[in-house]
Amino acid sequence: MKPYSHVFSPIRVAGSVLKNRIISAPSTIHTSSSGQPYPTEEAIRFFERRAAAGAGLVTCAGASIGGSHDDGKHCSWDLKVPNHTNRLCDLAGRIHLYGAKCTMELIGIFPDGYTVSDGCSIMGDPVMGREIPKDKMEWFKNEYIEAALTLKASGFDGVMLHFGHSIPIAQFLSPYTNKRTDEYGGSTENRCRYPVEILKGIREAVGPDFIIDVRMSGTEFQQGGIDLDEGLRIAQQFQPYCDIIQASAGMHNPDWMTWTHPCGFLPPNPNVFIAEHFKKSGCLDQCFVSTIGGITSLDDCEDILSQGKADFVVVAREFIADPEWIHKAVAGKQEDVVPCIKCMRCLDSDNNSQYMLCAVNPRFNQEEAVAKIPAPAVKKKVAVIGGGPAGMYAALECDKLGHSVTLFEKQAHLGGLLEYADHVSFKWPLANFKNWLIAQLEKSNVTVRLNTEATPEMVEGFDGIIAALGSQPVIPKFIPGTENARTAVSAYGHEDELGRRTVIIGGGQVGLETAVHLQRLGLDVTLLEMLPQLAGDASKCHRDELMVEVRDHADHIHVLTGAKCTGIEPGLVRYEREGEAAAIKTDSVLLAVGLRPQRERADAFMHMADSFFEIGDCVKARTVEWCTREGLAAALNI
Repeated sequence: MKPYSHVFSPIRVAGSVLKNRIISAPSTIHTSSSGQPYPTEEAIRFFERRAAAGAGLVTCAGASIGGSHDDGKHCSWDLKVPNHTNRLCDLAGRIHLYGAKCTMELIGIFPDGYTVSDGCSIMGDPVMGREIPKDKMEWFKNEYIEAALTLKASGFDGVMLHFGHSIPIAQFLSPYTNKRTDEYGGSTENRCRYPVEILKGIREAVGPDFIIDVRMSGTEFQQGGIDLDEGLRIAQQFQPYCDIIQASAGMHNPDWMTWTHPCGFLPPNPNVFIAEHFKKSGCLDQCFVSTIGGITSLDDCEDILSQGKADFVVVAREFIADPEWIHKAVAGKQEDVVPCIKCMRCLDSDNNSQYMLCAVNPRFNQEEAVAKIPAPAVKKKVAVIGGGPAGMYAALECDKLGHSVTLFEKQAHLGGLLEYADHVSFKWPLANFKNWLIAQLEKSNVTVRLNTEATPEMVEGFDGIIAALGSQPVIPKFIPGTENARTAVSAYGHEDELGRRTVIIGGGQVGLETAVHLQRLGLDVTLLEMLPQLAGDASKCHRDELMVEVRDHADHIHVLTGAKCTGIEPGLVRYEREGEAAAIKTDSVLLAVGLRPQRERADAFMHMADSFFEIGDCVKARTVEWCTREGLAAALNI
């Protein structure tokens, strides 16, 4: 039997034969749009690469129901003007060149702030909507039908209707959000009535050969919302009119987004149980079932399919982290697949900072620019100083370019500050990436010298030097008694030495993560932060998840914002808050007030070679994203 026989088993869906069971999820690429009402070349390449990567079905994203609208932020492709849809024809054609089929996601966001009922949120936005009237519902249904017909005429093989995650149209399905008193509210059948009307209308218009895929939340996890059994009842309402039901989960709010986009707070593949429940219920015999949610391994895909838990596996982030993940696995090199660290940098950057990036794939969104940089004419002798993520990544990239590389690390092991991830339950994706870097170095030609603190004299004779010396925790001089405390970083792996009660001084991302970590180990934690809010340095998605953890465990994580530490004594922390002095008894004190880049140490190597680069935390304490980006840039230019 050939490897991955279930993954690569062809299957007919409506009028199309899909070459395999991998569906590329509709990552919306707002950052590739500059307001154009059609796909840019960058957008086309984004989805074309998913076909080249081996997906059997590529779901695109960006088309708008009811005409395009430029809000200055989001991608919005016009389906009404022919010279705009020409580029959609290009998009479909270029995906087909790789033997893949393509669908287009259609997201049900009503115009003019309408939602199912008064007071519902719009995509998690605090702005509350108003109940959509029936005439607007009829108009929106017809716009769906027209969009599907346009996409069919443009060469697409189907549509994916986003009826999940409590976006406005999905709010019809949930008893938590649907408070209507007409025929569209109340029972399961009534709540499904409007989405089913849309499905029936599209099916009647496009015929039986056009794929209709429906994404829904099989469970919302919200009390009073859709649970697993109600999700199955909803899926039964949909199945006569669609070909695939995508069993997703959660809602677009901080409480349940971690299920919609699973991160480190959940175990691997946490949503598969929903598709399995649908699939093995015996109730869905008219359509296929797909699973989605942080799936990154072809081995896991094969297990899911071979055990009958789903008919398809939908993948998004792994196509970004490593576009070659399928090809590597097929070649027997699963261990070489770059692991997604589930940091949500792609989503955050695309929706907030407006330039989609990937923490572990610095080539992402810059593929053509990187390809234009010529290969080095002369192979050089390169010293990389520091074995953290920046140093390891730079060493690997230099090795790929044929340079002779020596990596110096003063500790007895590689990893740098990422070592802490081994001790934190919700940092397992980051630990995977650290271990991947180490494993790749072991397979490379890089000479690794552990227990070796590099000096300028040691690197004489090297042609290039990359300084990646990282950062050190700040010991605040303005706080008396810091000798009675230890840094938060140094506590990882030594948690049993802290006692039952711990005070953490500093409520940035490190402090907040440490508090959540210690609470999970059963400690009682008090967090002191001078600013009015916590984790202001964290990305939006990660901060939201951390704040949910803090809120849900408020009996063990006590937060004092606007609190200035004034002194640390054995067993006691003094502070001021709102002009009043106070003190907390504690067994241990941890400092999490920032990281200081080791620039002085790095600068000492500046004139020891013709080429010199400083990268990572020794430039400024930041995230893994900067380690890989600067590591790649240094290697390309050494």
